[in-house]
Amino acid sequence: MVHGRENKGGVDQFGVSGYVYKNVFLMFDRRTESLWYPLDNTKWTAVSGPRKGETIPFISEPGIVSLGDWREKHPDTLVLLGAKGDVKERKGG
Repeated sequence: MVHGRENKGGVDQFGVSGYVYKNVFLMFDRRTESLWYPLDNTKWTAVSGPRKGETIPFISEPGIVSLGDWREKHPDTLVLLGAKGDVKERKGG
């Protein structure tokens, strides 16, 4: 799932909460620690915390898209690469 991060208060940073509901990991935003769940196939919805009820739309692409095809359409995409807890950020080609 690909989603936006911008909101009225700035840019969100998300993490995986460690909670699972109906085989889906719940995310949390680092600023408020609100929990987010995809209640439908179009957006994340805050289901608890100060942002409860807020939504973040998914950026839709039809079906499964290769990373190369995605990057052609969205060249400013940031890809986070991690190995054993280390996270590296790679932008562009």
